[in-house]
Amino acid sequence: MISRASRDLHTVPAALIGLAAAVIVALTLLPAPAHAHDTLISTDPADGDTLETSPDDITLTFSADVLEVSPVVRISDESGETLSEITPSVEGPTATAELEEPLPAGTYTVEWRVVSSDGHPIEGTFDITVEQDTDAGAAADPAASDGGGQSSDGGEAASSDAGGAAQSDAGGAESSAASQEEPAGQNGSMMPWLLGIVGVAVVGVAIAAFFTLRKRS
Repeated sequence: MISRASRDLHTVPAALIGLAAAVIVALTLLPAPAHAHDTLISTDPADGDTLETSPDDITLTFSADVLEVSPVVRISDESGETLSEITPSVEGPTATAELEEPLPAGTYTVEWRVVSSDGHPIEGTFDITVEQDTDAGAAADPAASDGGGQSSDGGEAASSDAGGAAQSDAGGAESSAASQEEPAGQNGSMMPWLLGIVGVAVVGVAIAAFFTLRKRS
């Protein structure tokens, strides 16, 4: 009886070691928890903005530092023709695309693509509208030569228009930021649950082995 119990005692550690090895293998085969990609927080100009003249550059701001790996900003007109393809400069969470030439009056689609901080590419689009050509906006009003009063009126109108455009830009930026924000996603790990299950299983095996040895003895 003692010899048999001794053999059983030697088999219990071996069973526990085998169980632990199986658990370790199962944990290594589990997929890593998914992480949410970075998201676009805001753009300047904002999505849907109507600008008096062409912007000098386009700025994209993301929720985290993006990688400087093949970023691109592409501008297309209403017919879908690509007018400009720019490699933006990346600094932390901000990518800035400087326009080589001003955009003429019209509506444009801005396509962007960058590599997220987790190494995955992300992309998107937004629209802007330019009301008039840059040269036309800079040209003098011929009616200004009629008198100082008319010039003053024109200056007040231009100031009023600029103020309205600034308010529109600010409202559009807030709207774009709200629409671009995405939930960060659930990145919780299942590891604590798995460790708890493994712990219960190991304790159960140990208790079963203990009572089995007592019955045999």
